Amino acid sequence: MRSLLFFRRTIATLCGRPRIAVIGSGPAGLYVCSGILRRLPSCQIDVFDKNPTPYGLVRYGVAPDHPETKNCINYFNKMFNDNKDRLSLFCNVAVGTDLTFNELCSDYDVVVLAYGARHQRRLNIPGIDSKNVFSGGDFVSWYNSLPGSRVPELDCSNAVIIGHGNVALDCARIILLAGNDRLFHTDITSSVLDHLSQSSIRNVSIIGRRGPLDVSFTIKELREQIKLPNCSFAIEMSSSDQDLINESLNSLSRPKKRITELMLKSMNICPSDASRHCQLLFRRLPIEVLANSSGRVRGVRIKNSLTDEIEEMECGLLIPSIGYKNIVLDGVPTDINGRIDLIDSMRVRTCNDALVYASGWCAHLPKGVIANTLLYHWQIESTGVAAQICADLEKKELRSALESNPYDRLKARGVLYVSWEQWQKIDEKERKLGKSRGKEREKILDF
Repeated sequence: MRSLLFFRRTIATLCGRPRIAVIGSGPAGLYVCSGILRRLPSCQIDVFDKNPTPYGLVRYGVAPDHPETKNCINYFNKMFNDNKDRLSLFCNVAVGTDLTFNELCSDYDVVVLAYGARHQRRLNIPGIDSKNVFSGGDFVSWYNSLPGSRVPELDCSNAVIIGHGNVALDCARIILLAGNDRLFHTDITSSVLDHLSQSSIRNVSIIGRRGPLDVSFTIKELREQIKLPNCSFAIEMSSSDQDLINESLNSLSRPKKRITELMLKSMNICPSDASRHCQLLFRRLPIEVLANSSGRVRGVRIKNSLTDEIEEMECGLLIPSIGYKNIVLDGVPTDINGRIDLIDSMRVRTCNDALVYASGWCAHLPKGVIANTLLYHWQIESTGVAAQICADLEKKELRSALESNPYDRLKARGVLYVSWEQWQKIDEKERKLGKSRGKEREKILDF
């Protein structure tokens, strides 16, 4: 199979077909592939991803109880199956380690950067490196079974989550759903489900440094949090914040007004069967993580920005969820701020012979939530990137021969990559395992 793919790539070179490398197999990269395939009947696209499986944040970032957000996978499956002669997959290949950016630029006419925002923003306060402190992204990676993820200790009563975005609410919801059958039929792995079922956490506090008008989570996620089974929900809001809301409510945008009204209606919800508790706190600035004698987090010291009071919140699990940040691969040009040097919203300023583009969170500061609205935005943006690539290729003279090819480089370096055909076998096995357990799939953890 691999020799056949190499033959196709050689024919593409001899026939003057443009060769395109896409770094990242999430929506931002695969929607670019879709747009190019529609516009260029003659092309060869190779997709590289550092993970052993495709689909990026759709597989490893979407909460397991939000399966509707993963429906785009069906579209991508069809795209690969319908274009096997033009589209190849190289998973388990880390660009920057297994292959370099400059090597791809020498091997391809076009390189698309679509690897997302891989790093978490760090909360730089004393004690942040204490044991059982997880960034929001790391906690999400754990419950979605990203290979190599750390496992949190859940043998405590209290958890504190820092941040008022959707990732923060996702983390809180999964913790508070521990043992609930709502997760049983999702694609959450059995090992994670078993670990959650042994959780002792009964109280989750979600704190943010700003006020209720500044929250980043969406109304859907807030509603889910409010309606969690066997769980009370409370919002602590100062009188000054309530006055500010009353003064500005009618001038807010419709989405912001709706979510603010929902918060006002949900200040204290306590079902009679509540055994777990969630509270939403504002104007709290974390200033120090407190650890016990073994180095594990035991609490967080917080400053109330309205009163300047210092308080300590007890917790055995701390999850700062304050967003993601871009990284730049070695060799990719950067601007004065250390970000990818873009000529416009998508084209990268480079001195290489290859045309280089960026798409999705890789091109812009991470924003938005991983939901259908963001996937639609990625689709629109990526379609624009694909159109620009095709327009630029019309004016570019294609190189007549490859300087090398990914197969030779990967073989020489002992890198075992996962092809599309191999991923299909993994996918089939996961679905069979899942079916035997009454769920959609059981993700394979050991590759």
